[in-house]
Amino acid sequence: MQPHRLFGCVLVLGSLLLAASADSSPIIGVLTQEVFSNGLISQHFENKTSYIAASYVKYLESAGARVVPIWIGRNRSYYEDLMHKINGVLLPGGATWFNQTNGYADAGEHLLQLALQLNDNGTFMPVWGTCLGMELLAYKLANGTDHRINCRGTGMALPMELKEDYKQSRLFNASNEAVVALMVKENVTYHWHQFCYTEADFARNLLNKSWRVVSVNSDLDGIEFISAMEHTKYPFYGVQFHPEKPLFEFVKPSIPHSPAAVLSGQYFADFFVNEARKSPQSFANATEEARVLIYNYKPEYTSILGSTYVQQYLFTDKEMQLEEIGFEGGDDGDDGPSYFPPGHVYGDGNGAAAFLSLGTGPLLASLALRLFSIDF
Repeated sequence: MQPHRLFGCVLVLGSLLLAASADSSPIIGVLTQEVFSNGLISQHFENKTSYIAASYVKYLESAGARVVPIWIGRNRSYYEDLMHKINGVLLPGGATWFNQTNGYADAGEHLLQLALQLNDNGTFMPVWGTCLGMELLAYKLANGTDHRINCRGTGMALPMELKEDYKQSRLFNASNEAVVALMVKENVTYHWHQFCYTEADFARNLLNKSWRVVSVNSDLDGIEFISAMEHTKYPFYGVQFHPEKPLFEFVKPSIPHSPAAVLSGQYFADFFVNEARKSPQSFANATEEARVLIYNYKPEYTSILGSTYVQQYLFTDKEMQLEEIGFEGGDDGDDGPSYFPPGHVYGDGNGAAAFLSLGTGPLLASLALRLFSIDF
């Protein structure tokens, strides 16, 4: 074969491989979280103990991904097995304790440890945190030290205030200038949070060595906070706002649904799903994959009951396989050592419960409140 023909064949093959990669549908795990025992869901649905807002599922599907629910309350072996099959993790917003044993934060610690380990071993594993999920990212990767401050950030629709070097970030280095122009001009991001991080605190505690601040905003009292960030080494991303809500939540009149807000939300969905496409992992076969996809469950129409989510996927302990195996707990147990990269202080591997034991005194109650976040 002539050299130029061989080169042409290589180009064609390369194009086909790139096309196949671009057309792939990655599978992203979305972490469930606790249902309040005396809350709205418990009043209307029997035995439901965890949930995922359906908007997160639709958000990822809108960019071409599929979703697997990640159960809370399981042991290390469950998370380790799943993390070697999926292509990314989304830590959603919501309302839960960071020190709730066997809950969202314990599961999140496992997932982050395993994501660090996979990336260090050469397997690409992106993680995205939205609002509470962003807070959990920074919290766990700061050795379980809470650096949040109080913010009045509920019901705010704001433009993005990008840092001068935003183009150097992975999040925006390939962004379209026309889209960015809309993001910084119009109210495209929706905030609903009572805690936040500041650049001053990141600098004071050296978190700015691990995290690049991509954008900031100001709360209702004028306090400037970090609204988007990415890890300097790992494919970990966090936003304090909710990119999924302009597309798929229609409960609060303060949520923007303008073309610019929808385009902005879709931008972040496309970005993260494209990151997940870089992961080479897969399930052993189509049957194993089909058994764990979110399509095995039906979302409930919950905004009609007064929920801040239009729809929610609600799960029982039986569906999470907790009845058969018992509540396994969030620590490492005998399933293997906890993992954090050498030279980093990313956590102790003992689960979120190790960071604070709840008591009955006013001081402990005050401390416990700092570990709780409400984010709808």
